[in-house]
Amino acid sequence: MKGLLALYLAAFAVSLTTLSLNTASTLQIAWIRTKTPAIAPIQLTTTYGLFSICEESSYEPGVTTCRPFPSRALDCKGQARGAKVEGSEEYKDVWMSAAGLAGGKGAAQRVTRRKRFAESGWGLCENWSTAGYAHQLSLILGLANIIAIVLTLIGTASAGRGYRTDKLRSGWKLVAGLMFLQALCTCISSSFIAWERHHDERFAHGSKLGRAWVETVVAYALNLFIVITLLLTRVTGKLRMVPGDEGYEPISS
Repeated sequence: MKGLLALYLAAFAVSLTTLSLNTASTLQIAWIRTKTPAIAPIQLTTTYGLFSICEESSYEPGVTTCRPFPSRALDCKGQARGAKVEGSEEYKDVWMSAAGLAGGKGAAQRVTRRKRFAESGWGLCENWSTAGYAHQLSLILGLANIIAIVLTLIGTASAGRGYRTDKLRSGWKLVAGLMFLQALCTCISSSFIAWERHHDERFAHGSKLGRAWVETVVAYALNLFIVITLLLTRVTGKLRMVPGDEGYEPISS
């Protein structure tokens, strides 16, 4: 009994941790960070979140401009960099010239891959929006998982001995399922962002995956660890009979 209760408590602690990490990564504008090289006439630093983008430039020192991201009008119409306001051709030209100087053939290959991919009707807006929706869904699943663990522990503590065994034996399925779905959603969101960082020309030079992306990867890795542990516990028979309950059976009604 103590071993299984410890496992459920560990799952509860991990669920709280992953929900906190996912919430923080949703709110942070720190998924990708880009910076123009030193040879560029204007230094641009851009940070991307799931739903917003913020920019700083040497053209306007000390001024940070943020807006919703992605915008179909600004970001998904073939623009190299819709980071300021409409008509900011100066910023776009600076970025593309800097990326071309620094990226060379690799930057050109990214542009070609992006154009081919966009021809299929699926581009940055679709990928980024999918990542955002998947991440929001992971928050709902994480909260549902915490509730499921709490209800399982309450039922275990308040019910009779035989029912307590059944509660621990059956509860792992719901907990493992919700944690796996949560991990799947965060894996989808982080994968889409990483794919865009590797293929979109606006990230051709000076781009790095940020803190929010790292937190997401850590979150789904922790979830998968608990899921695998629960599955191994089930396969090895630890959930078939709780230690200390041998010889007891629920009284049939």
